Amino acid sequence: MNWPCIIKHSDDAELVYVGDQSEWDNDADLYYFEYDESDRLIDSSGDIYTLAKPINKHVKPEASGNSMSLVEILSLVKAHAAQTGSCCVAKLYAPTISEAFKIVESLNET
Repeated sequence: MNWPCIIKHSDDAELVYVGDQSEWDNDADLYYFEYDESDRLIDSSGDIYTLAKPINKHVKPEASGNSMSLVEILSLVKAHAAQTGSCCVAKLYAPTISEAFKIVESLNET
């Protein structure tokens, strides 16, 4: 898995930014959460991971074999930005997936 990552809940445009493995391991709200079977973790390469039911109270992302393109990820980021009330959402752009994730991080800090 390539960090940073985002978590995309199936029923919500909100994205959750996860900076690195340490953040995942140290934030019980991330690994202890009961994820829906269609919730996904997307890494900075665009690889998609499922968030299976917890084993010993710890969710371990599992590779799904699928991936998303930068264009698809930017669409998720724009929807997230719109939900947070950001203006000029249509103009959001990032040259890489990692940079797109940094937009999510900055939106979550405000």
